[in-house]
Amino acid sequence: MASSGPFDPQLIAQALGAARAGRQPFDPLARFGPLGLEAGYAIAARNCDPASAAAFKLGGTTQATRTAFSVSRAYAGPLRADQQLHAGQALPPGLVNPVVEPEILLAFTTPFAPQSGRRSEDELRAALSWVAIGLEVPATPIMGLPKTGVGWLLADCCAAGALVIGERLPPDQLDRLSPARVSLQVGDQSSDGAATRLLDGALGAVADILSVFGDTGWTVAAAVPFATGGLAPALPIANGQTARAEFRAPGIELSISTSLCEEG
Repeated sequence: MASSGPFDPQLIAQALGAARAGRQPFDPLARFGPLGLEAGYAIAARNCDPASAAAFKLGGTTQATRTAFSVSRAYAGPLRADQQLHAGQALPPGLVNPVVEPEILLAFTTPFAPQSGRRSEDELRAALSWVAIGLEVPATPIMGLPKTGVGWLLADCCAAGALVIGERLPPDQLDRLSPARVSLQVGDQSSDGAATRLLDGALGAVADILSVFGDTGWTVAAAVPFATGGLAPALPIANGQTARAEFRAPGIELSISTSLCEEG
């Protein structure tokens, strides 16, 4: 039965953390009821302090995710330092229902304090420190997504599981990466990003989420990367499997991989 008591973001954050640690299914509507955006961000901030986040994973940057969660703006969740990996490293054990999707990552030379209004893409481009390809690994114990609503996705830091980051490239490589044809292979499954694109591009996705952070009051430290949204349909990954994404465009051909080899 859903809780009828006062909203307690710390209590919900602890319940989510316990479900993750115990790899137990978490039925949010049965335990607590529906959750709005503001509440979701408040809970996420207790799971991982945004001011000290190692990275941010963005959602709502493609039409597919906006349709799935019935949103019109980007949303994001913070990741801890222990959730950030280098290309080729194995994923950490204990991930709950992990899936993998390829993304473009951007990091900036300057911090971003909360600001009303939208920063210009020219301002962001001037502050761009490096770009990279990456594999974002959503993993969550929450049952029933997306039906349970985006508020619950936000509460679990947007299902942040891990982020595998490829070689850092100079900022001018963004314009070569952006039109790349992206494919993903996990075991004998594959997906192709031919029909998937970022609605506002990678810089536009960051501009979108920084305007949201102006509302939430979140600060982003310098050099913290943003994973800007899945560029091919996500695929599940199981023990012993390797995920490999390829980015191909004129003059550029990059790949990145990771594996899931859990203990026990």
